[in-house]
This record gives sequence, structure tokens and C-alpha cells, in this order.
Amino acid sequence: MRVAVTGATSDFGTTILPVLLADPEVSAVVGLSRRELQISHPKLESRRMDVRDPGLEEALRDCAAVVHLAFVVEEIRDKCETHDINLRGSRNVIDCAYRAGARRVVIASSVNAYGPQLRPKPVTEDVYPEGDPVRYYFHDKAEVEHYAEWWLRRHPGQMAISMLRPTYIVGPDFANDGIEQLTGPVAVFPQADEAAYQFLHQGDLADAFHRAVKADLVGPYNVGPTDWVGVRELAAMQGQRLFEVPERPAVVVANAAFRLGLTPFSGHWVTAGETVVDSSRLTAATGWRPSMSAREAAAIMILLQGKSLLRREDGLARHAACEAALAPASKIVGVDGSGLDHVQIATPTGGVHAEVHADQSGSRRGTVLIAAPPGSHARHLTPMAAEVCARGLDVVVLDLPGHGLSTGERGRAPRRAVRAALAAATAYARARFDREPVVLGARGGDGLRVPGRTRALRGRFGTAPGYRRADPLLPRTVRYDDSLGHLPRADTTADVLRLAGFGRGRR
Repeated sequence: MRVAVTGATSDFGTTILPVLLADPEVSAVVGLSRRELQISHPKLESRRMDVRDPGLEEALRDCAAVVHLAFVVEEIRDKCETHDINLRGSRNVIDCAYRAGARRVVIASSVNAYGPQLRPKPVTEDVYPEGDPVRYYFHDKAEVEHYAEWWLRRHPGQMAISMLRPTYIVGPDFANDGIEQLTGPVAVFPQADEAAYQFLHQGDLADAFHRAVKADLVGPYNVGPTDWVGVRELAAMQGQRLFEVPERPAVVVANAAFRLGLTPFSGHWVTAGETVVDSSRLTAATGWRPSMSAREAAAIMILLQGKSLLRREDGLARHAACEAALAPASKIVGVDGSGLDHVQIATPTGGVHAEVHADQSGSRRGTVLIAAPPGSHARHLTPMAAEVCARGLDVVVLDLPGHGLSTGERGRAPRRAVRAALAAATAYARARFDREPVVLGARGGDGLRVPGRTRALRGRFGTAPGYRRADPLLPRTVRYDDSLGHLPRADTTADVLRLAGFGRGRR
């Protein structure tokens, strides 16, 4: 099966391409974009092309399916150019796909096609996508759907066209002005008591498109989780200051700021959240189900922005959600998170996350609790923990408060909170493995040795800003009180075995 993808260099493309390339039933993927693709793969063919190009038909030749992702999302000043790319480009994709002999076209639409007005929750595909003529993105998403519906009526049974309407997408490959606003220190919203979002993780988005590529779906399909997060709840999760403002004055101010170059968006994007949708139609047609809730995806968004999750109840604990948040770090370290558990351990000041490597050999040689160093987190110790576990020991690797997937102010590990975390993790390890754990510390980077000082990250766990960007869970600054100074330090598997009383040669 040969598949073409327009907008291959977009956030959507970066997320969906790897899933298509990993499918053994997909023989080739044609990546179409105006920019050069940054990935390479034996099955990937890269072509630089505008979706308005009449030569698109030849590029789509022999493709069984076309995934249309190309669209102007981030606002530009020239709205005529915006509409031309979005509308004429989308029509060209549909027409060229048909002439090239494609069996199906999958279009990336949006819940914004329903328009900006708040509706009873949740909405099904029976509601007409009316868009909004004064908001380019809402208008164009709806207009593309209208053309697709018109085309289907003109060509019954000749080519399947599906329009997937995802909710708000988050994940390590998604960065935009909207996410910056949603996780900033201050947020303003019209109708803040009613405004809400269904945050959808990028992995679930890719799964939906992958299924649509291999099925003859026709018409619109909502793509979102079953729950939603109100903007007041989102603010409480991260300690954000939220203000409610009337919509019309907010639009006027946003338009003026955009014209002056003070903000990257205009009043086109000032809305009371998004339409909350029901995605059961897609589930019935393809079996698709989101692997994460909107609340879990919201927590991941906050953490990947380097912001704080402040409340114990918002800490991530399910394996799928934890691994999704840890994906950038896993890529650096070279692990996939299989064969281990994730737990959130309650403490008097919040909740701390731990990776648990349980010995499966039955040898039950002992239990080790390793505290990740300030400025780092447990995933950077996963390879060492796995090696120790393979020697017959149960291993618990602890994130300090405000680090990794633990709750608390980012980068802050005060003495009282650290001691409470160690006590709670020790009690957890004792109860789970029915023995007293050996408690160890792991060495951190340079610049983290002065108690009570706020230091920029340096050394092994964050020398360069680029390293922190590659792993956004690493805090920008760290403040701690040398609360781990009393623990024996372990840098290697051999150190852990020796300090736990199992030196080299003892099996």
C-alpha cells in the first residue's frame, strides 16, 4: 500500500509519518511539503511541492490513500494567502487524488469546524460544521469539509473521503502559541466557567489517522477523549492565574496587539475554549480508543512545557501516560519503558513518582531504593536500574519533589519535602517487596553541590540548553538543601551492587 502525506513537515506530519512507516502493509510513503523533510527512511520518498501545484496529480499517482495535513494554522497577516493555501490547496488535493486513482483521502479537519460558540457537551457529527467567517481557521476548516461533502455527492462511491476532527493536540512534537498561552503564568478567557478543552495526546491522534488510512471511511469523524478539562481546573493544576474577560473587548485588544507585532495571534483565536465532542462514531467504525484521558494529556502538556504540576491528584501514574511524558527522555537514554512499573507515592506535601523494576527471576536477593539527583529524574537512571534488577534485586528509582513526574514546584526540592519523599518511598518499597530497602543516592551534575542556592543546570544532566530542550522534564533551575548528602552515592551498577552488599562475583 502506497500512501501520500501532504504537510509532511508539520506537527501532524511529524507525528503520523513514523506510524505509517512502521506499518509492514505500507510499502511506501510519499512526503509532500514546501520544506525539506528532516527524517529519512527506506520507505519514505520526499517531494517539495505546494498543495496548490497542478503537478500534484503526478506526485499522487499509484497512491492508494492520501492524508491531507497541509494547512495554515499559525497566523500570518495575509489572510488572502491563508485562504488560498487552505481552500484552493485542499480542493486541489481532493481533485488530484481522484484523477491519480487514489481509493481514499483522509483530511485533517478540526473540532473548530463546528464554530467558536459554546454548545451542550458533548457534540456528535450530526451538528452542522458552520465555522466562523471572522475567524480564518474556523472558517477554512468548515469550508474544506463543505467542499468534501459536495464532492462526495457529485461522485458517489468513486473515492472515500473522511474528515477527522481532532480536539486539542498535545505532545512532545507539538509546540504552538496556544500551548504557550494555556501553560503561561497568566491566562484570560471569555466565559471561563464554561470554557473547556479535550486534550488529545499525539500518539492517539496518529493512531486515529493510521486506522483511517486503512479503512473506507466517509464523512466527518470526531477524534477526542471522553472527558474534558475546564480552564479553571487547568489553571488550578499548574498554579496559573486566570482572569475572565468579556469576549468583544478581548478581541479588540488582541487585534491591536497583533497589528503592532506584540503578540503572535489576533482576535481570530480569542474564544471560550473549544467544542467538546463525542467520538463514539470513530470508535464504532475503526475500534479506535484514546489511550489517555484529557486530564492526563493536560498534565503531560504542562510537564513538557517545563511547568509545575502542583496537586497530588494530578500526578501521572498509569504506565501509558507516564511513558508518554517520558518519551523525549526515553529517546535520549535509549529505553522504551517496558518491563517496569510507575507509581505515584503520596507524601504530606504532594506526590512523588517512582519507577519500579521488580525482579522476575525469583531470586529475591534484596531491594534498593535509588533517589535520582537534583536536576535529573528517574528515566536517566533506567538503564542502570534495569541492570541491577537483572542481577536479582528489586529496584525503586525515585523522582525528587518538583522533578520528573513528581508534583511540586519545578526544580524545588526543599529538605522537608525530600525527607518526606524518602520516607514514603522507603515505606512503599518495604511494603511491596516485604524487606527493608537499601537507600542510595545517584550523583548529579556540577553546580548542584551548594546547599540552599538556586543554580542553573550544568554537568551530566543538562550542560547545554539544547539538552534541556531535548528533555523538557529537566528543570531550568534547581533549588535544593543538600537533603541527599547523607546517602551513599552510586554512579554505576557495580556501585549499587557493592553498596547493597552484593559485590562483584556474588550471585
